Amino acid sequence: MIEHPPSVTLVVTDGDELVLVRQPRPGAGGTVLELPAGKVDPGETLHEAADRELAEECGLAVAEWAELGSFWAVPAYSTERVTVLAGAASGPAEAEADEDEEIEVVRLPAAEVLARLEDGISIAAFALWMRHYG
Repeated sequence: MIEHPPSVTLVVTDGDELVLVRQPRPGAGGTVLELPAGKVDPGETLHEAADRELAEECGLAVAEWAELGSFWAVPAYSTERVTVLAGAASGPAEAEADEDEEIEVVRLPAAEVLARLEDGISIAAFALWMRHYG
């Protein structure tokens, strides 16, 4: 069993597009296009984690988050509970990117996102977003 803290996956609109990230993932053997996401640090609320992760990965801020739902990432071998939050980009945010991350921010129209996402958590999060906003 892999003990993993809770995490957030973020569905962020920027005008008529959704904000995604492309980054190296060792298990995939290359880069993967996914939604911004990250773990919740000890003592952090879900919204604080969402603000921090979006600022670190994309340099963006959201004025208000909507919680769309949550699910177990891989309950057969992990304790990670994923919460999906949605919001509209409200401008830039100042944050230090993690030194060990190589992230490219990508924006796509919502109609193109499902066909381009490459990880299961992002696909599930996008499905929750579509249920609420699609």
